[in-house]
Amino acid sequence: MVDLSERPATSTYRGMREWLQRADAIGELRHVKGATWQEEIGRIAEMLTHTDGAPAVLCDEIPDYPKGFRVLLNANGERSRVAITLGLDPTIGTEELMDWFENRMNALRPIPVREVTSAPILENVDEGDNVNVLKFPAPFWHPEDGGRYLGTGCVDITKDPDSDWVNCGTYRVMVHDERRVGLYISPGKHGRIHRDTYFARNEPMPVVLVVGGDPIHYLASGMEIAPEVSELEWVGGLRGEPVEVVRGHYTGLPIPAQAEIALEGFAHPNSTLMEGP
Repeated sequence: MVDLSERPATSTYRGMREWLQRADAIGELRHVKGATWQEEIGRIAEMLTHTDGAPAVLCDEIPDYPKGFRVLLNANGERSRVAITLGLDPTIGTEELMDWFENRMNALRPIPVREVTSAPILENVDEGDNVNVLKFPAPFWHPEDGGRYLGTGCVDITKDPDSDWVNCGTYRVMVHDERRVGLYISPGKHGRIHRDTYFARNEPMPVVLVVGGDPIHYLASGMEIAPEVSELEWVGGLRGEPVEVVRGHYTGLPIPAQAEIALEGFAHPNSTLMEGP
């Protein structure tokens, strides 16, 4: 049996935009124009989830929003696109992909992030009265949802207040109004452990919500990675190079430099909102 543990990812891309180019190049990306955020995007997502071999779909020209404010669906829904996310040949077979991933996991050593001061995520920054979460076309995903959701299709970054442990998770994020989103974290999740520690001290928890980030960060955030291991450092180990981050101006948290959107703020104790269906 071939030892794949030291085989590196073959071609690392930089961020969501390069990922989209690679998916498009192999015919794994479809472009949809004019789908509504109220109903149609959610229905397309549901259809893709239940269709074998379904492509990734990029929705653009969404009514009520400028061209270029897009929603990506089903990014990692097929083996070929998971291979792209991992930096592998998209024609890799299922068995070889599983062998590579298992061996890579066993040999992986986390690599600390690399902090930079200039990055695409800093090209457009809204602060103060200019903050408006509703500028983004968050869909109603299901007919009886209680509101519009940015997550779980996002990466939620938190930090333990007593150590350097930075966690990335995928949690529900409902948009409540222009300035507020609600973050639901199930008991036992690492982000919930962080939150409970802050709240027990009656302190707000810094949090960053990354939307439209690198698909490998989203993949890692949905995995069961050991406590006190940062998913960002885990991704660095998987790729063999550090993840570039900028330091959040308000929270001090690391924000992936190539992300498309990042919401930076705080979760406050004793401040809850109705959420869910």
